[in-house]
Formats: sequence, C-alpha cells, structure tokens
Amino acid sequence: MALLIRQWQTTTEFKMEQEFLVLSLVIFSAAALQSATGIGFGVIAGPMLLVVLNDNSAIQISIILNLLIALLLAPSLRLKADRRLLSRLLIGMAVGSPLGLVIYLNMDIALLKAFAGIVVLLTLFLVLLGNRSHAASLEPASSNIEQISIGAVAGVMGTSLAMHGPVSAAWMAARGYDKETIRATILLMFVFAYLVALGLQYVMAGINADTLRLCMVHSPATIAGILVGGFLSKHVSEQAFRWVLMIVLIGTMIMLFSTLG
Repeated sequence: MALLIRQWQTTTEFKMEQEFLVLSLVIFSAAALQSATGIGFGVIAGPMLLVVLNDNSAIQISIILNLLIALLLAPSLRLKADRRLLSRLLIGMAVGSPLGLVIYLNMDIALLKAFAGIVVLLTLFLVLLGNRSHAASLEPASSNIEQISIGAVAGVMGTSLAMHGPVSAAWMAARGYDKETIRATILLMFVFAYLVALGLQYVMAGINADTLRLCMVHSPATIAGILVGGFLSKHVSEQAFRWVLMIVLIGTMIMLFSTLG
C-alpha cells in the first residue's frame, strides 16, 4: 500500500510539473505575441488556462497577467494610439463589462469554452474581412455607434473570458487601421479594461490565494515574453501581423472545441 501511495504521489508530482512547464511556455509565447502585436495573450493563454485548470479561476489569472502586460507596455505606446477611437471603445466596454460578469458567474466551464470558441470563430471571420479591406486599401471609417458597439462586445468578452482584444483588433484590421495603431490602441485599452474586469471579479466573485499564487509563479514567464515581444515588434510586417492573428485564432478555436467533453 505504501508503495502504491508513493507511486501515486510521484505520478501526481510529475503531472503537476508537466502542467507547470506547459503553462509557462504558453504564457511566455502569448506574452511575446501580445507585446509584439497588441493581441494574443487572452486568445492563447486564456483558453489554455481553461483547459489545464478546468476552472473559472483561469479567467482571473488571465485578467491579472493581461493587466501586468498592459501596465508595462502602455507608457511607451501612449502617443501611437488613436485616442478618439479608444475613448469610444471604453464607453462601450463600460456597458458590456457587467453583462460579461453575469455570464462568467452563471455559465459552467463547458459552456464557457463553447462560448469562447464561437466568439473566436466570429473573430476569425472579421480578420478575413480585414485582409480583404487591407488589400483594397480602405480608409478607417466608422460611426460612433459602431465603435461603441465593438467596445461593448469587447467588454462582454473581457469580464467573461479575459479576451478584450481579439474582437477589437480584428475589427480595427477590417477597418484598415495600421499595425502600430492597432497595437498601441489595444494595449492602452487593456489598462482600463482589465482594471475594471479585475475590480468586478474581486467584488462579485472574489479572488482566492491560489489564484494570486499562480499569477506570481507565472509572472517571470510573462515578463520574459514582454521583453522578447518588444524586440520582435520591430520586425513584424502588416501582412505577417494578419497571418499571425489568423493562425492564433484557428489554433485556439480548435483547442476549445476539442476539449468540450
């Protein structure tokens, strides 16, 4: 019996080490992509955290690490953002964020994964549309209502799934905004968005010590990814930006739908 217990403990420890290494690698890669392009962390790390942890605390971890990335990068990007668009996106998020929290509190983990997969699929469609718009050299143009609506969708996605960025970035790409404007606007949006999301999570759902511990454990991988992504950002072309976004969305969608069972 003692031998069986030791074997079980060894197997459990090995599995935990594997999960830690996988999460660290994913978080590093996602942080690097987010630093380089303005998007990617919520789309890559969020679903992977859901798959590995299989618990709604994964959303809180993704929110906290997203906020860390945004706070570290925002000072160097503030002059490149589209301030008028940013203000309207934030107005929309103020409307959508409470609804996203209601979804988070009342939807079980399988439905949350399905919901994430559907939204990622719709986001992929927007990116494909964005590629066509970019090829046609369309100028950025949209109504205030449209911009606020996109912000509202981002707010719902943010507080329910820690994914503010994909829909907003894909919409900006579809509207013809350039890579640097998208990157700067989205990352500045994250500072406000994830502060609000974290505050709502704390007040309505609470944040336990294990969640904070996991955030601390994975902070070094996040910071390393930020540094690498900052270097890579100088070498990512407009076309590469769109291809990377599409690949990330397709991989995330497959992973979410394949783990529903």
